[in-house]
Amino acid sequence: MQALSAAELFQKRLTRRPYCSNDLSIEGLYRLPLSYALSRKLIQPNGTNLISNLVFDIDRLGGALDWSDRNAPPPNMTVMNPVNGHAHLIYLLAAPVPVSDAARVKPARYLAAIQEGLRRALDADKGYSGLIVKNPAHQHWATRQWADAPYQLDDLTDYIDLPSPAAMRRRSKQVNYAGLGRNCTVFEIVRKQAYSAVRDYWRPGGATAFAASILNLVLVANHTDIGNPMQERECRAIARSISTWTWRRFTPSEFRTVQSARGKQKGAATRAQLLPKAKAMAAEGRSLREIGRTLGVHHQTIKSWINLGG
Repeated sequence: MQALSAAELFQKRLTRRPYCSNDLSIEGLYRLPLSYALSRKLIQPNGTNLISNLVFDIDRLGGALDWSDRNAPPPNMTVMNPVNGHAHLIYLLAAPVPVSDAARVKPARYLAAIQEGLRRALDADKGYSGLIVKNPAHQHWATRQWADAPYQLDDLTDYIDLPSPAAMRRRSKQVNYAGLGRNCTVFEIVRKQAYSAVRDYWRPGGATAFAASILNLVLVANHTDIGNPMQERECRAIARSISTWTWRRFTPSEFRTVQSARGKQKGAATRAQLLPKAKAMAAEGRSLREIGRTLGVHHQTIKSWINLGG
Protein backbone atom coordinates (compact mmCIF):
# COMPACT_ATOMS: atom_id res chain seq x y z
CA MET A 1 0.00 0.00 0.00
CA GLN A 2 1.42 3.37 -1.01
CA ALA A 3 2.09 5.80 1.83
CA LEU A 4 0.02 8.96 1.97
CA SER A 5 1.65 12.22 1.01
CA ALA A 6 1.98 14.88 3.69
CA ALA A 7 -0.97 16.81 2.24
CA GLU A 8 -3.12 13.69 2.15
CA LEU A 9 -2.25 12.69 5.71
CA PHE A 10 -2.90 16.22 6.95
CA GLN A 11 -6.36 16.20 5.38
CA LYS A 12 -7.13 12.67 6.57
CA ARG A 13 -6.53 13.67 10.20
CA LEU A 14 -8.77 16.75 10.21
CA THR A 15 -11.84 16.61 12.45
CA ARG A 16 -15.30 16.07 10.98
CA ARG A 17 -16.37 19.66 11.70
CA PRO A 18 -13.26 21.81 11.95
CA TYR A 19 -13.19 25.52 12.63
CA CYS A 20 -12.65 27.45 9.43
CA SER A 21 -12.96 30.85 7.78
CA ASN A 22 -12.13 32.81 4.65
CA ASP A 23 -11.47 36.05 6.54
CA LEU A 24 -11.35 36.20 10.34
CA SER A 25 -11.94 39.96 10.44
CA ILE A 26 -15.12 39.75 8.34
CA GLU A 27 -16.55 36.26 8.87
CA GLY A 28 -15.07 35.33 12.21
CA LEU A 29 -14.57 31.66 13.02
CA TYR A 30 -17.17 28.94 12.53
CA ARG A 31 -17.49 25.16 12.20
CA LEU A 32 -18.45 23.39 8.98
CA PRO A 33 -18.54 19.76 7.83
CA LEU A 34 -15.08 18.85 6.56
CA SER A 35 -16.07 18.74 2.89
CA TYR A 36 -17.16 22.40 3.10
CA ALA A 37 -14.40 23.51 5.46
CA LEU A 38 -11.77 22.38 2.95
CA SER A 39 -12.93 25.12 0.59
CA ARG A 40 -12.02 27.83 3.15
CA LYS A 41 -8.68 29.59 3.28
CA LEU A 42 -8.18 28.89 6.99
CA ILE A 43 -8.82 25.61 8.76
CA GLN A 44 -8.32 23.99 12.17
CA PRO A 45 -5.30 21.63 12.01
CA ASN A 46 -5.82 19.77 15.31
CA GLY A 47 -8.68 18.65 17.49
CA THR A 48 -9.21 20.05 20.97
CA ASN A 49 -7.79 16.99 22.71
CA LEU A 50 -5.36 15.55 20.18
CA ILE A 51 -2.33 17.14 18.52
CA SER A 52 -1.53 15.59 15.14
CA ASN A 53 0.52 18.49 13.78
CA LEU A 54 2.88 21.09 15.14
CA VAL A 55 2.22 24.35 13.31
CA PHE A 56 4.36 27.49 13.46
CA ASP A 57 3.64 31.03 12.29
CA ILE A 58 6.52 32.86 10.57
CA ASP A 59 5.67 36.53 10.06
CA ARG A 60 8.60 37.60 7.93
CA LEU A 61 9.64 37.54 4.30
CA GLY A 62 11.34 34.26 3.47
CA GLY A 63 9.78 32.45 6.40
CA ALA A 64 8.86 29.50 4.19
CA LEU A 65 12.51 28.89 3.35
CA ASP A 66 14.85 30.05 6.11
CA TRP A 67 14.19 27.02 8.33
CA SER A 68 17.12 25.45 6.48
CA ASP A 69 19.47 28.33 7.39
CA ARG A 70 18.47 27.83 11.03
CA ASN A 71 19.31 24.12 11.00
CA ALA A 72 15.69 23.26 11.81
CA PRO A 73 14.12 20.02 10.56
CA PRO A 74 12.41 20.22 7.16
CA PRO A 75 8.71 20.92 7.61
CA ASN A 76 6.35 18.50 5.94
CA MET A 77 4.66 21.50 4.34
CA THR A 78 5.02 25.25 4.13
CA VAL A 79 1.94 27.30 3.31
CA MET A 80 2.93 30.81 2.24
CA ASN A 81 1.05 34.01 1.62
CA PRO A 82 2.27 35.00 -1.88
CA VAL A 83 1.66 38.69 -1.14
CA ASN A 84 3.98 39.17 1.85
CA GLY A 85 5.96 35.92 2.08
CA HIS A 86 4.65 35.09 5.57
CA ALA A 87 4.06 31.39 6.10
CA HIS A 88 2.81 28.59 8.30
CA LEU A 89 5.14 25.62 8.75
CA ILE A 90 3.46 22.25 9.38
CA TYR A 91 5.18 19.27 10.99
CA LEU A 92 3.13 16.06 10.97
CA LEU A 93 3.49 13.77 13.98
CA ALA A 94 3.80 10.03 13.44
CA ALA A 95 1.72 9.38 16.56
CA PRO A 96 -0.80 12.07 17.57
CA VAL A 97 -0.44 13.14 21.21
CA PRO A 98 -3.41 13.61 23.57
CA VAL A 99 -3.05 16.88 25.49
CA SER A 100 -6.12 16.53 27.71
CA ASP A 101 -5.60 13.05 29.08
CA ALA A 102 -4.96 12.80 32.82
CA ALA A 103 -3.50 9.33 32.38
CA ARG A 104 -0.88 10.54 29.87
CA VAL A 105 0.61 13.76 31.20
CA LYS A 106 4.26 13.02 30.37
CA PRO A 107 3.83 12.77 26.56
CA ALA A 108 1.95 16.11 26.56
CA ARG A 109 4.71 17.72 28.62
CA TYR A 110 7.34 16.31 26.26
CA LEU A 111 5.44 17.59 23.22
CA ALA A 112 5.11 21.06 24.77
CA ALA A 113 8.87 21.22 25.32
CA ILE A 114 9.53 20.09 21.74
CA GLN A 115 7.09 22.69 20.42
CA GLU A 116 8.85 25.45 22.34
CA GLY A 117 12.33 24.26 21.33
CA LEU A 118 11.32 24.11 17.69
CA ARG A 119 9.61 27.49 17.90
CA ARG A 120 12.86 29.00 19.17
CA ALA A 121 14.87 27.34 16.42
CA LEU A 122 12.50 28.73 13.79
CA ASP A 123 12.11 32.10 15.52
CA ALA A 124 8.36 31.67 15.10
CA ASP A 125 5.60 33.72 16.68
CA LYS A 126 5.25 32.70 20.35
CA GLY A 127 1.78 34.22 20.51
CA TYR A 128 0.39 31.86 17.86
CA SER A 129 -1.86 29.22 19.40
CA GLY A 130 -2.17 27.02 16.32
CA LEU A 131 -5.97 27.02 16.36
CA ILE A 132 -6.20 28.01 12.69
CA VAL A 133 -3.72 27.41 9.87
CA LYS A 134 -3.53 28.49 6.27
CA ASN A 135 -5.29 25.66 4.45
CA PRO A 136 -2.64 23.77 2.41
CA ALA A 137 -5.32 22.64 -0.04
CA HIS A 138 -6.52 26.16 -0.89
CA GLN A 139 -5.23 27.72 -4.11
CA HIS A 140 -4.97 31.15 -2.48
CA TRP A 141 -1.74 30.07 -0.78
CA ALA A 142 1.57 28.85 -2.17
CA THR A 143 1.95 25.39 -0.64
CA ARG A 144 5.15 23.39 -0.90
CA GLN A 145 5.88 19.93 0.45
CA TRP A 146 9.35 19.24 1.86
CA ALA A 147 8.97 15.85 3.58
CA ASP A 148 6.46 13.04 3.26
CA ALA A 149 7.10 11.03 6.39
CA PRO A 150 5.62 12.29 9.66
CA TYR A 151 8.02 12.86 12.56
CA GLN A 152 8.57 10.81 15.68
CA LEU A 153 8.96 13.15 18.66
CA ASP A 154 12.46 11.87 19.36
CA ASP A 155 13.47 12.68 15.78
CA LEU A 156 12.57 16.33 16.27
CA THR A 157 14.73 16.59 19.39
CA ASP A 158 17.82 15.91 17.26
CA TYR A 159 17.48 19.43 15.85
CA ILE A 160 16.67 21.47 18.95
CA ASP A 161 17.57 22.26 22.54
CA LEU A 162 14.76 21.23 24.85
CA PRO A 163 13.81 23.84 27.46
CA SER A 164 13.85 22.69 31.07
CA PRO A 165 10.60 22.22 33.04
CA ALA A 166 11.43 25.40 34.97
CA ALA A 167 11.89 27.33 31.72
CA MET A 168 8.55 26.00 30.45
CA ARG A 169 6.79 27.16 33.62
CA ARG A 170 8.32 30.62 33.24
CA ARG A 171 7.30 30.74 29.59
CA SER A 172 3.70 29.78 30.40
CA LYS A 173 3.40 32.84 32.63
CA GLN A 174 4.29 35.25 29.81
CA VAL A 175 1.37 37.22 28.40
CA ASN A 176 2.50 36.77 24.78
CA TYR A 177 2.94 32.98 24.95
CA ALA A 178 0.26 30.68 23.50
CA GLY A 179 2.02 27.32 23.32
CA LEU A 180 1.12 23.92 24.76
CA GLY A 181 3.06 24.72 27.92
CA ARG A 182 -0.03 26.57 29.13
CA ASN A 183 -2.09 23.37 28.98
CA CYS A 184 0.56 21.47 30.92
CA THR A 185 0.85 24.13 33.62
CA VAL A 186 -2.90 24.26 34.26
CA PHE A 187 -3.13 20.47 34.03
CA GLU A 188 -0.43 19.92 36.66
CA ILE A 189 -1.85 22.50 39.07
CA VAL A 190 -5.44 21.26 38.99
CA ARG A 191 -4.56 17.56 38.81
CA LYS A 192 -2.86 17.85 42.22
CA GLN A 193 -5.75 19.86 43.66
CA ALA A 194 -8.23 17.22 42.47
CA TYR A 195 -6.72 14.52 44.69
CA SER A 196 -7.74 16.44 47.80
CA ALA A 197 -10.96 17.93 46.44
CA VAL A 198 -12.52 14.60 45.42
CA ARG A 199 -12.88 13.47 49.04
CA ASP A 200 -15.52 16.15 49.60
CA TYR A 201 -17.72 14.57 46.91
CA TRP A 202 -17.63 10.87 47.82
CA ARG A 203 -21.38 10.40 47.95
CA PRO A 204 -24.13 9.20 45.60
CA GLY A 205 -24.41 11.66 42.73
CA GLY A 206 -21.20 13.42 43.74
CA ALA A 207 -19.51 12.99 40.36
CA THR A 208 -21.45 15.83 38.72
CA ALA A 209 -20.72 18.28 41.52
CA PHE A 210 -17.07 17.21 41.55
CA ALA A 211 -16.77 17.80 37.79
CA ALA A 212 -18.21 21.30 38.23
CA SER A 213 -15.73 22.05 41.00
CA ILE A 214 -12.80 20.92 38.85
CA LEU A 215 -13.96 23.09 35.95
CA ASN A 216 -14.00 26.04 38.34
CA LEU A 217 -10.44 25.24 39.47
CA VAL A 218 -9.30 25.05 35.85
CA LEU A 219 -10.93 28.37 34.98
CA VAL A 220 -9.28 30.00 38.00
CA ALA A 221 -5.84 28.58 37.12
CA ASN A 222 -6.35 29.65 33.52
CA HIS A 223 -6.56 33.28 34.62
CA THR A 224 -4.12 33.30 37.53
CA ASP A 225 -1.33 30.82 36.74
CA ILE A 226 -0.63 31.46 33.04
CA GLY A 227 -0.01 34.75 31.30
CA ASN A 228 -2.21 34.26 28.25
CA PRO A 229 -5.50 32.48 29.12
CA MET A 230 -6.64 29.60 26.93
CA GLN A 231 -10.03 29.40 25.26
CA GLU A 232 -12.90 27.99 27.29
CA ARG A 233 -13.14 24.89 25.09
CA GLU A 234 -9.58 23.94 26.08
CA CYS A 235 -10.36 24.53 29.74
CA ARG A 236 -13.44 22.32 29.56
CA ALA A 237 -11.46 19.52 27.91
CA ILE A 238 -8.79 19.66 30.62
CA ALA A 239 -11.37 19.77 33.41
CA ARG A 240 -13.38 16.89 31.96
CA SER A 241 -10.30 14.68 31.72
CA ILE A 242 -9.07 15.45 35.24
CA SER A 243 -12.46 14.99 36.91
CA THR A 244 -13.25 11.75 35.04
CA TRP A 245 -9.87 10.17 35.69
CA THR A 246 -9.73 11.23 39.35
CA TRP A 247 -13.28 10.07 40.08
CA ARG A 248 -12.64 6.65 38.56
CA ARG A 249 -9.20 6.10 40.03
CA PHE A 250 -9.19 7.90 43.38
CA THR A 251 -11.99 6.09 45.23
CA PRO A 252 -12.54 5.78 49.01
CA SER A 253 -11.05 2.28 49.00
CA GLU A 254 -8.05 3.46 46.98
CA PHE A 255 -7.59 6.35 49.41
CA ARG A 256 -7.61 3.97 52.39
CA THR A 257 -5.06 1.75 50.67
CA VAL A 258 -2.78 4.72 50.00
CA GLN A 259 -3.15 6.02 53.54
CA SER A 260 -2.42 2.57 54.96
CA ALA A 261 0.71 2.24 52.85
CA ARG A 262 1.89 5.70 53.90
CA GLY A 263 1.18 4.85 57.55
CA LYS A 264 3.24 1.68 57.31
CA GLN A 265 6.11 3.54 55.70
CA LYS A 266 5.99 6.22 58.36
CA GLY A 267 5.76 3.60 61.13
CA ALA A 268 8.74 1.69 59.73
CA ALA A 269 10.80 4.88 59.55
CA THR A 270 9.88 5.84 63.12
CA ARG A 271 10.71 2.35 64.39
CA ALA A 272 14.09 2.38 62.64
CA GLN A 273 14.88 5.76 64.21
CA LEU A 274 13.70 5.07 67.78
CA LEU A 275 14.28 1.34 68.30
CA PRO A 276 17.98 1.69 69.26
CA LYS A 277 17.02 4.26 71.93
CA ALA A 278 14.19 2.06 73.20
CA LYS A 279 16.45 -0.99 73.48
CA ALA A 280 19.13 1.02 75.27
CA MET A 281 16.60 2.35 77.79
CA ALA A 282 15.18 -1.14 78.31
CA ALA A 283 18.72 -2.43 78.97
CA GLU A 284 18.99 0.23 81.70
CA GLY A 285 15.96 -1.37 83.35
CA ARG A 286 13.45 1.35 82.53
CA SER A 287 9.82 0.28 82.14
CA LEU A 288 7.96 0.14 78.84
CA ARG A 289 5.62 2.91 79.97
CA GLU A 290 8.55 5.16 80.90
CA ILE A 291 10.26 4.45 77.58
CA GLY A 292 7.01 5.19 75.74
CA ARG A 293 6.49 8.50 77.52
CA THR A 294 10.06 9.55 76.80
CA LEU A 295 9.92 8.66 73.12
CA GLY A 296 6.31 9.74 72.54
CA VAL A 297 5.19 6.25 71.51
CA HIS A 298 2.56 4.00 73.11
CA HIS A 299 4.15 1.46 75.46
CA GLN A 300 2.48 -1.46 73.62
CA THR A 301 4.17 -0.29 70.43
CA ILE A 302 7.50 -0.19 72.28
CA LYS A 303 6.88 -3.74 73.44
CA SER A 304 6.14 -4.86 69.86
CA TRP A 305 9.26 -3.13 68.54
CA ILE A 306 11.55 -4.76 71.10
CA ASN A 307 10.03 -8.18 70.57
CA LEU A 308 10.39 -7.90 66.81
CA GLY A 309 13.84 -6.36 67.08
CA GLY A 310 15.14 -9.33 69.06
